[in-house]
Amino acid sequence: MTVPFTVSADMQLGDRIKPFLVSENADVEIRAGKVPEALPQIGDEEIFFGTNYQVNAESFLLQVPNGVRFLVQGGHSIIYDRDAGVSDREVALFLLGSAWGALCYQRDLLPLHASGIIIGNAVHAFTGTSGAGKSTLSAALADRGFVFFTDDILIVDTKNQEGAITCYSGQKDLKLWKDALEMTNAAKGQAVRDVEGFDKFFATPVNSGDVSVGHLASLSILGSNKSDANAPKCSMTTLKGGQSVLKLASGVYRPAFALGIWGRKKLYTALGDIIQHVHVQNFDRPFVPDAFNEGLDFAEAWLNAQAPSKTDSAIASDNIVVEA
Repeated sequence: MTVPFTVSADMQLGDRIKPFLVSENADVEIRAGKVPEALPQIGDEEIFFGTNYQVNAESFLLQVPNGVRFLVQGGHSIIYDRDAGVSDREVALFLLGSAWGALCYQRDLLPLHASGIIIGNAVHAFTGTSGAGKSTLSAALADRGFVFFTDDILIVDTKNQEGAITCYSGQKDLKLWKDALEMTNAAKGQAVRDVEGFDKFFATPVNSGDVSVGHLASLSILGSNKSDANAPKCSMTTLKGGQSVLKLASGVYRPAFALGIWGRKKLYTALGDIIQHVHVQNFDRPFVPDAFNEGLDFAEAWLNAQAPSKTDSAIASDNIVVEA
């Protein structure tokens, strides 16, 4: 098994979800269609209202400000509807982001906002707030010989454990700003948005692997130490128990969607399952361009130190602090 579900689509989606795409007998259908303005109430089930979305017992309705609407139903279809003049590129951007995340929740899969590399069968992922450098770090590690695994979304199946947590690539290409392309040697593709001056591009990493499934071995939560340009140390500090659950919650993809579709209890149960099998840690490093290689060197050394016997399951390690 290489992916948790298969997809057919009536538009070109590039290589972003290539492992999921099939020509027939797909588990999920993506197609154009009519999307309602509001969801109907089913029985006594209440409708959950968010800022630009609605959730009922079977469906998820999303209205994007750029004139695109999505209806995600029962974990088996995504229907998109768009205003005149909205391009396929704009549809696909949100389809493979927010709508894709909602689909995962409906299929009882937890999407994390993370990028990562894979060593053997062990996935080492990086999460953190927007702008923390997840994609750039994974792309730079691929440039140094590690196999790229996913960008933006990491799909986690907390039920399929067998002693470890199974995870899947959510996106098989990168989204990088112009300066990050130069830092990582990733191959530049088309612009992410149809917006003039928006210098973020799809990109192919140097060492782009075809593997789409692995065991989640570590999750590093990236620090954004922008206020201290002279930070003297890089460090990876193990998180345990409730502390790791709270930190990991910040890496959930579209957490408001999770609360609407799953509810708080189910979400935090899934996060608790992850920390039983996965090494969760803070990764702090100087967050300025001139010090990027210091953090990269540190991450490379830590990953090289993970023996195969450790990376196929949870990694037991003490707090690590290394002079940068």
